[in-house]
Amino acid sequence: MRRPRRRYRRKFASPPGKNIFFITLILFIIAVTWSVWFIDKKVEPVLYDIASVKLDEFGTRAINQAVRFAEEYDYNEVLDINYDNEGNVVRYGWNPAVVGEINRVATDRVEEFFQRVNRGDPITYDYSLHEPYEYGDGAEDRVEQDPTLIEVPLGQVTGNAVLANLGPKIPINLEFVGNVRTNIVRDVEPFGINASWVSLYVNVEADVQVVIPFTTEVETINTEIYIDGGAIMGDVPEFYGGEDSGPSISVPKEDFLKEEEDLQEDE
Repeated sequence: MRRPRRRYRRKFASPPGKNIFFITLILFIIAVTWSVWFIDKKVEPVLYDIASVKLDEFGTRAINQAVRFAEEYDYNEVLDINYDNEGNVVRYGWNPAVVGEINRVATDRVEEFFQRVNRGDPITYDYSLHEPYEYGDGAEDRVEQDPTLIEVPLGQVTGNAVLANLGPKIPINLEFVGNVRTNIVRDVEPFGINASWVSLYVNVEADVQVVIPFTTEVETINTEIYIDGGAIMGDVPEFYGGEDSGPSISVPKEDFLKEEEDLQEDE
């Protein structure tokens, strides 16, 4: 009798561990890349909104730093006024040395302000309501100290208002650049018969922009700060018709003096 042949099933070998490792690594890289891309697209609009608010804040603070020293000048230092022998104003104009110093120092102060801000130095206040806070070395103190460091909760990626503040916070550091243009302007308002009131202002335009982690459009902030004012007196006119629409009546000075002499002779 023939013995029945035993049929053996072919056993397929499992893939080597090396292939499993590479497949897992590739899938992990794809998942991480997609997660970073997804989070970036969801967080970017929030960062733009925060950056816009920061641009206005830092632009205004930079302007205040730029023109703070200009308030120390008075009216007679900024204007160069020439008088005649009788004390009347002959000519007045800008004092080029003072105007040049204001423009130069304003630019330097803006650059210094953004250097300190990007370095992470805390913002100081002239009239603070609280005592100066002593910061530690922890991450929480770093966020409070550095004005350019912001934290965005991971829940922002969901787009849900309820979950927006949940999850770990992503620290993001913004870097700002800015420049300033200053111009001294005067506003002349006539008053009385022969006087004018001259008001001096510093017109400041600051261009501020975020360059890291993304580049925003340039935000231009314009403001005008009062420096000082004063009166300039002119010659007293022989007649004055006022601002009414009626005709002005003039009395010649020579005729008036002649009439006085005739009256004295008659007496």
